Amino acid sequence: MGKLDQIQKNAQKLITLCQKEKPTKTDKQKMMGLQAEILAGIENLTECELCGAISEMIVTMTLDDTTAKLCKQCGIKALDAGKIQKTKTRKRTTTAKTTKTKPVQKIKEPESQTDLHSRVEEQTGIKKTDIKRLHKIIQEIATPMNPTHTLTYVKREVENAKLKVDEKALEKAVKILTAA
Repeated sequence: MGKLDQIQKNAQKLITLCQKEKPTKTDKQKMMGLQAEILAGIENLTECELCGAISEMIVTMTLDDTTAKLCKQCGIKALDAGKIQKTKTRKRTTTAKTTKTKPVQKIKEPESQTDLHSRVEEQTGIKKTDIKRLHKIIQEIATPMNPTHTLTYVKREVENAKLKVDEKALEKAVKILTAA
């Protein structure tokens, strides 16, 4: 029996066990054993260096100082042609990513709340006491909330607190305060 046939039989046994209505602990142990056998069978399979096909029978062939591990079809073609025509080797993807060094950036000190409130006051014209209340409302929001819902929530809270704030200025203040 070939390696592929053995893998297929083990996979079928595994499927049968998985389809049981109430698998038991011994079924789980059998599944683990079948999984190990399947993995061992897969590890024993080899790839043809020309076509990339996985086969149970790979032949190492040397013609005109060129050596390759070939499947049956590629071996016959190479014998007919009298030489092994290797194609470019396929690049294999690696699971480990290489890290590139990034240029060093200046680390900005976080803006203090008083500086933030001053900046919002300059850009919106809202009084600092109202800005502090707005900032507190925004900080109490459970994250993550999308910007439109945040704005709607803050508008309602401003109405409940009976603050007199221009709507456009409020929108701008909310954008600045949520970004900070």
